[in-house]
Amino acid sequence: MHCPEQYLKNNDMQRKDVENILNVYFKKMVWKSNEIVLDIGCGPGDITSDILYPLLKDKINQLVGVDKSIEMVEHAKKTYGCSKMDFKVLDIGNANDCSFYSNKFNKIFSFYCFHWVQNKVDSLRSMNLMLKSGGELLLNYLLITPLVELYKFMDTEWQKYIKDIKQMSYVSYSKDDMREIITKAGFRIINLESSVKQYTFPDLSTILNTLKAVDELYNYLPEHLHDRYAAHVKEKLFEAQMVKVCPITGNAIFMCVPITVHAIKD
Repeated sequence: MHCPEQYLKNNDMQRKDVENILNVYFKKMVWKSNEIVLDIGCGPGDITSDILYPLLKDKINQLVGVDKSIEMVEHAKKTYGCSKMDFKVLDIGNANDCSFYSNKFNKIFSFYCFHWVQNKVDSLRSMNLMLKSGGELLLNYLLITPLVELYKFMDTEWQKYIKDIKQMSYVSYSKDDMREIITKAGFRIINLESSVKQYTFPDLSTILNTLKAVDELYNYLPEHLHDRYAAHVKEKLFEAQMVKVCPITGNAIFMCVPITVHAIKD
């Protein structure tokens, strides 16, 4: 996930989901003037700039987008940076880095990022640390990470490469687990919801490109294996029953389990 251009071409699902979530939750948040807001996992910055910032610009002093990828942050800063919106490199899993922003933010947003975070417990504590008293968290991510599930189905040939991926979280938490973890991190949960959702794509290749844009395994595979691995991913998507294709329209339906959490630091 270090190629901004590839991600930007294949993040329609993420953009639509964020728009839907903000349509529901933004009006439920309590806003004061000149707030300082953090967006964790901003990626190339398009969702931060195109979707989040227009809602915030009249309410905030500053919006800061952070990501652990230097390439993503450089692209975001160059493309979208302005007086009220900045982008910085930050790994939410690094408590020392987060401590620099202690009691800094009135709101924290994070979309389609937290499923990659290895240590969710400590990361949530860091988010709590970075919020001011009364600050709010709106967190959305995939409760079950599709790529992690796919990797379980991969043939032995690919398992040796999967072992090289260090930054992905392979630990799955249930909805009830997350409720307990978030509470222990110091938050009062206002709302927590999760259910199986179906996302309709124009065709199967669009789903494959969406997955490829976030699949770190391509960084570890020799280039001559990329096409064969892509074919294997396609096969395993059906084996894992994560995708269905309509024989009439050719539309591809992708199943996943997002979770949305709205919480406050009292």
